[in-house]
Amino acid sequence: MRDPLNNTSSPGRRERKLGQMVQHLADCAWTLFAEHGYEAVTMDAIATAADVARGTLYKHFPVKEAFIAYRFRKDQQAHEKVVRETAQAAATIKAAFHIVLQMESAYAERMRDFIAPYVFYRLSFAKENANPFENDSFAMLALELLQQGQSKGEINRQLDARTLAENLIFLRLGTMLRWLREPEAKLDYLYTEMLDVFFRGAVTLQTNNSGVIS
Repeated sequence: MRDPLNNTSSPGRRERKLGQMVQHLADCAWTLFAEHGYEAVTMDAIATAADVARGTLYKHFPVKEAFIAYRFRKDQQAHEKVVRETAQAAATIKAAFHIVLQMESAYAERMRDFIAPYVFYRLSFAKENANPFENDSFAMLALELLQQGQSKGEINRQLDARTLAENLIFLRLGTMLRWLREPEAKLDYLYTEMLDVFFRGAVTLQTNNSGVIS
């Protein structure tokens, strides 16, 4: 599927029509999801509602999960500036991550019915998209914040910022999967626990007789 969100050039008539078609298909799909629930809606039903041939639908959205990915990308891009500016204004790097993940958890709670199919859809491309920073605004922001933290002395400079960011990305994924399997859990609380482990570690610091931390 061609991703119109990645097209940074000025769109011509053909590109505008393509974008309109993609948006029309997405709008029809989400109307059906709202009326009948995600699981109950079929690709045939979406094609019928959009009044397009199945081939046209599959050309732009090869699987139903692609509609979720498209919506999430659009929402992510719409709020990216606010999230980034809010994070940059935080007093500390840990506070910045807390703010970002609180925003994410609020969105995820609203969209909970769609999170599981989206996560497993993204994981299905893990081998093809080995670079965790490609097309992932959280990953890029995490790297930037950690680099800023190192420049300010908040984060250990001896550790590679990219490696730290990758570890945080996978901690975030694991936390999301835990939330999905625990219906009563609150994602914001789980994210807070995760950040405490990431920034403080799981080891109890002790001092010896000389007062040296070990």
